[in-house]
Order: sequence, then C-alpha cells, then structure tokens
Amino acid sequence: MENKLKIEEINIKSTHIHLKTDITNHKLPDLIANERQIIQETIDKYPPFKQYDKVSLTSPHKIINLMINSSNVSDTGPMASVAGSISQICIEHLNKLNTKYSIIENGGDIALKTNRTSIINIYAGKNDYYNNLAFKLNEKKKGYGICTSSGTFGHSKSFGVSDATIVFSKESSIADGLATRLANCANGKDNEEIINNVLEASDDYREYYDGIVVIKDDLIAKNGRIPQLVTVNNVPEKECDVYWNYEIFKQ
Repeated sequence: MENKLKIEEINIKSTHIHLKTDITNHKLPDLIANERQIIQETIDKYPPFKQYDKVSLTSPHKIINLMINSSNVSDTGPMASVAGSISQICIEHLNKLNTKYSIIENGGDIALKTNRTSIINIYAGKNDYYNNLAFKLNEKKKGYGICTSSGTFGHSKSFGVSDATIVFSKESSIADGLATRLANCANGKDNEEIINNVLEASDDYREYYDGIVVIKDDLIAKNGRIPQLVTVNNVPEKECDVYWNYEIFKQ
C-alpha cells in the first residue's frame, strides 16, 4: 500500500524547496545545507565558477560535477544550473530511500520520481493568459527534470524577455542549464521573433531534452515532445500537484 504523501517546505538561505514525498525521515535539510557548503567552498577556491562562462574544473563532489556537465552541455556558467542540480541531488537521495513518489520544486526547477500521473501547472508570472494551464505528466519511475527560466519575473539573471522558457529532460541539472541558455535567446523586435529565436536556438541542443516550451504574452510554442496540456480548473483536486505558483492541492 502506498505511503501517505508528506507536503512541506524547506528553506535554507536562498534555497526554497517545495516537497511532496512518501518518505518521512528523509533528512533533506542536512543534505541541502551540505551541498550548499560544497558549492560555496568551490566558489571561494575557484571564483570563475560563479561567472557566466564554462570552466575547466575537476571535483570529487557530485553536485559540482553535475553543474559543470550542465554548463558544458548548455554553454552557460555552472551556477546557471545550481537550483536544478540541488533538486536532482535531493531526488537521487530520496531514490536511495526507495521513494515511489517524490516531487521537489526549487525556485521553478523540478526533479521528480513518480509512479502515477502528476499535474504540474504553468507559471508565467503576471501572464495570466497561460497560468490556468498545466502539464499532465505520466509516471516517471526513473526520475525526471522540468525546469523554467524567465526574463520577466524571478530573481535569476536572464538576458531574454520570455515569460517562461520550460525544458523537459531526464536530468533536472541539464534542464536547468538549458532553460537558462534558451531563455537568454528570447529577444527580438516582436513576440513572434522572440519565440522563433528560442525555437531556432533549441535545435542545437535537441539531443539533451525531450521537449521545450516558450511563452511570451499571448504566444506559446514548443519544440520536441511535451506532456499533455490541460486546464487546471478542469482537473479534479485530488489529481493536482501544483508547484510553480507555490500552491499545492493536497490529497
């Protein structure tokens, strides 16, 4: 019988985790604090790690190697994937504890492992045109990543102006770096050009993701395969797992 799901928030400095899991004694706060310390020590010893460019660095720590690999894949600095990498480390930790259903959202960057359908809503800041839509995600027993970047809301630096650029990938560290990279391309003289520039750039990274979605004002477009789009208002409450606007429909 499936364990009752636990819903909680974990806040450690600038890391804000929204968690839904079947694991009770997970000790994620200790894990996250340790990973943050590793990242800070790496920055202290090697300041270029915090810049916007790729770095040549070897490390004994998985979190650092995840960030470097994502940097190399997405042509961004390692810190572009810090939130997605922390989410991925957390889901791998829960996997070792035999989780069947866990979703970790860290500032819009999601890592999950699920044994049933989940509903993840779209959040595009003040763009209410698409905030009532959600992705109906099939079970992901091997883990999965869904990450977003925006040039119109949030604290992360973006050189583009998309309301949301969303990437679906098997690893949230990769999805995070690519979301940053593609959102940086969201520029142009009008919304259509902005969208097309992101889609064109996404072709260069096609082997690393399943699908991408880009939203700007009333326009939405995709490349690759994305989950089914549904309207949140038409989804039964018991089926919803809504994270990007920090609202969770409890079961």
